[in-house]
Amino acid sequence: MQLYIVTWKFESSEDQIYSSEAFVDYVESGKSEDHIDGYERIAWAHTPQDGTGVIICKASNASTLFRVFGSWRDKFGMTWEYKPALSTEEFVGLLKEK
Repeated sequence: MQLYIVTWKFESSEDQIYSSEAFVDYVESGKSEDHIDGYERIAWAHTPQDGTGVIICKASNASTLFRVFGSWRDKFGMTWEYKPALSTEEFVGLLKEK
């Protein structure tokens, strides 16, 4: 699976506030820990002061990420960016190949 850095941003503070109850339910109900084929969340961090955040995850492809995050975009006006990334070990290996 490919390592990804995923960032999100709310279009407005109203959208962020509107999503709060759904997010609390998502976490407290255990849904945030549900297994999704082709996806593994490694870490997530929230920066609510500006309506953004970051997820570090592994996914089989970008289509999987769209399935994982698409409903949040549809319901709460969030934009998502996906960037393939390298672990430190992968990056060091590439540098040593030079």
